[in-house]
Amino acid sequence: MRILLAFLLISPIFLQAQSQKALDLYGEGVKNFYSEDYEQAIKFFSESIQLEEDFQIALFNRGQALMQLKSYSKAIEDFNHVIGLDSNYVDAYKELSTCLIKTNKFKEAISQLHKMIAFNPNVVSPYKQLGLCYYYTRKYQLAEDANTVYLNGNGNENDLKAWFQKGLSNFYYADYQTAIKDFTAVYELNNQYTTALEWRGRCYQKANYINKACADWELAIEKGLKSSEDYLQKYCGPTR
Repeated sequence: MRILLAFLLISPIFLQAQSQKALDLYGEGVKNFYSEDYEQAIKFFSESIQLEEDFQIALFNRGQALMQLKSYSKAIEDFNHVIGLDSNYVDAYKELSTCLIKTNKFKEAISQLHKMIAFNPNVVSPYKQLGLCYYYTRKYQLAEDANTVYLNGNGNENDLKAWFQKGLSNFYYADYQTAIKDFTAVYELNNQYTTALEWRGRCYQKANYINKACADWELAIEKGLKSSEDYLQKYCGPTR
């Protein structure tokens, strides 16, 4: 909704060329969007677009409403239309990337995220999604690099999910020492995140620190993570 509000604030510049009827329908779409009646919002945005085929803001906001209903394929069409009208429309690349990730089109998302970065190399927010995409395409070193850029950004150092994703990337890249640090960071941010203990234990096991691995799995089990029992039994023996 933050992006939608931004468009309302700048809308007088962009809306001058639109017919009054299209503007009225667009306004009704905005009202319904804020009321979280996304189906009605889509209806009004669509009617405004029928009158003005290249109504850029209506297309963008219809895409956002479609995202709320998880109609990602249709949203992709709208965001691509927006970009076709204005290749510098950075927010459209952002939302398009999100939709592509939601539909497991990671390679396409990587392309869009790099376009975002090219517009403003100093903005680190796209790197979190980029790290996710590289992870799912098994480019673990690139995933680690992207997550590192993101976590080094101002205010991102406490992003638990980014640290966890970074740890997974380093684990599968076989950089177990760095992965141990990553999962430790997760656990220090939230000591109830027992999955981080299990994965840190797996890193310790791969790095031949068996006692530390067993200690992590025991603690994870104590905190209620039953899946660690399999690792404890397999690598630590029945006597612990």
